[in-house]
Amino acid sequence: MDLLLSSQLRRLRVAAPVAVLALAAVGVSPSWAASADLLSSRDAASFARLARSIRGPVGVAVSPAGRGQRVETLGSLRSAVAWSTSKVPVAMAVVAAGRGRAQRQDLVQAITASDNAAAERLWRSLGSGRAAARAADAQLRAAGDRRTRMESRRLRAGFTPFGQTTWTLADQARFTAGMSCTSPGRQVLGLMGQVVAGQRWGLGAAGGAAQIKGGWGPGVLPGVNGGYLDRQMGVVTVQGRPLAVTLASLPGDGSHETGLRNLTRLARWVVSHVDARRIGARPRC
Repeated sequence: MDLLLSSQLRRLRVAAPVAVLALAAVGVSPSWAASADLLSSRDAASFARLARSIRGPVGVAVSPAGRGQRVETLGSLRSAVAWSTSKVPVAMAVVAAGRGRAQRQDLVQAITASDNAAAERLWRSLGSGRAAARAADAQLRAAGDRRTRMESRRLRAGFTPFGQTTWTLADQARFTAGMSCTSPGRQVLGLMGQVVAGQRWGLGAAGGAAQIKGGWGPGVLPGVNGGYLDRQMGVVTVQGRPLAVTLASLPGDGSHETGLRNLTRLARWVVSHVDARRIGARPRC
């Protein structure tokens, strides 16, 4: 090979990775990395049209299953209180503490039927409010959510402390994606696959196998009444591949029933638009 050509090829092999790193450092993806997207720019335009047809803000976040996977978000609703989706890290904390067998019935009721009394018993078994929040936070971190902090105080009478946790859709999708990489997460995912028929809306009505947990209630901000929020987290199988998804709707008419219909529309849109070729066949742990 010509010495000059050989030298140029060596420089190109060095320069390409350096260029990728430089672009990543400023938050710009190189054009040849765009193919990794689960949702294309055309999908984003389609979602914008869907969102305009729904009264009230909506949002979705998606990620391949596994830890450290990229999360993609669409919609104007990016963050809200967790409501009963917060029962998932609480249940994982109970399992991690070695109480899974002793509190099996409460775990089943809290996750499959969203029973608040059962969830409160799980919470109290972890100690004081602060101790319980720290235990749940440890499960959030183990599954990949490094930012969310479980609310330890009872901010609203008649509602759980943990339900008032602020949880962004992106962080929740990151956590959901990483659940299968921890033993407590895998056990709770098993329960999420047994949710009662009356709560199998959203991802549970999107046409594929799904492990889900919903949350709903009057309010979007912690400790504040105002509006009605419906949200859901879960892992849905798309063309045989596991996809972590979070959904949220703040229905314009303030109706829980409308919110549930909105979540089902969002879930079906995700399943029909996500590029399953970009999802690993199994979680990347």
